[in-house]
Amino acid sequence: MSVQETNLKAVEQWIDNYNNDTDRMATESYAPDYVAQAMGLATIEGVDNLKKLEDVVTAAASDRVGKIVKAHSAGDSVIVEATLTYTNSEGKKIETPWCAVLTFRDGKIISDHTYLDKTLWPGLG
Repeated sequence: MSVQETNLKAVEQWIDNYNNDTDRMATESYAPDYVAQAMGLATIEGVDNLKKLEDVVTAAASDRVGKIVKAHSAGDSVIVEATLTYTNSEGKKIETPWCAVLTFRDGKIISDHTYLDKTLWPGLG
């Protein structure tokens, strides 16, 4: 299996864990020394800080579901186009697109640059 195929498979597991167990996603998908930069948000470093952020998002939208629309792997990176669907505090179903540029080392994410509209992201807007 090529590095690109391995990374695409890791992305499939990443989104599955995002939807079912964010602690598992953080510990299994991300390297301990990873750095994330979400557009409009502060830099997030380390798995513990990622877990805290995901706790905020989950508390704001426990029914949120991420869905990969398209993923493209090149070298050590995967570009993910996706949507997040959830019910907001007013009971309205929201779907918002987002994109992540994930860089891998040894099957784990070491860099995560995510682009999203934080006003539509639960717990952030």
